[in-house]
Amino acid sequence: MKRLLLVICVFSLASLVFLTGCAGTPPGPSPSPPPNQTQSPQLITISDGTRNLESGDRVRPGLTVTFTGQGPANVTIRVYQEGEVFDTTATDGAGRFTWAWVIGATEGTFDFQFTAKDPALEESDPVVFSVIVDGTPPYLLSGSAKPDSPLGEAPTITVSFNEPIEVSDINLFTVPGYWAVSMVLPLGGNFTLTQIGLGGDNQTVTLTGDWTADQLITGEILQVVFVPHPAMGITDQAGNPMALPTTIQVTVAP
Repeated sequence: MKRLLLVICVFSLASLVFLTGCAGTPPGPSPSPPPNQTQSPQLITISDGTRNLESGDRVRPGLTVTFTGQGPANVTIRVYQEGEVFDTTATDGAGRFTWAWVIGATEGTFDFQFTAKDPALEESDPVVFSVIVDGTPPYLLSGSAKPDSPLGEAPTITVSFNEPIEVSDINLFTVPGYWAVSMVLPLGGNFTLTQIGLGGDNQTVTLTGDWTADQLITGEILQVVFVPHPAMGITDQAGNPMALPTTIQVTVAP
């Protein structure tokens, strides 16, 4: 009996070690810097005044992005851009700091590196945050269509916006009356728009024709026009509203 209990105890202990190993150990704190180096700052909240941002998000020109963070108490926070000191701020006695950046009209990606510098220590390693300035509203950028046989599957035209869009009223967005397809170079084909669908990427739109009467022929050129309605609430990630009609020509090709 004692031998049986010993075997059970050994098995239970081995099982506990195995399960603990499978579950893994919780992550420890960030490694401390060398004794002669300042602790790196942490970015806590980044906001453009309309929403909190993550690195790589798009924002509109003219807004102010406010960075709040935490670092060692009473040290200088340096903000670098393209390898040069762009601006500085400082932490208070509790280690808190705030830095604001007014977005200009130049579009593109802006990479900021934040470091902390104690007068008695070396500068910390940088913390990087990227912002993409985007002042261009969405527009149709490209399109494609393949030839189809008579009475086959319904012909489709695929068009894509220059970037993902956000739509408040998807039902209104898919009403055929706001989309128009016309033949610029007809070669005997026909297309009657019956259905609109926005893809899961929020960038690609599929326009479907009538399978009983429509056909697309290689070489035909079609023009797709989209006229947004304000109630659709179409914007890009940066918040640029889409207010003007957009058009694209599509050539039917295998």
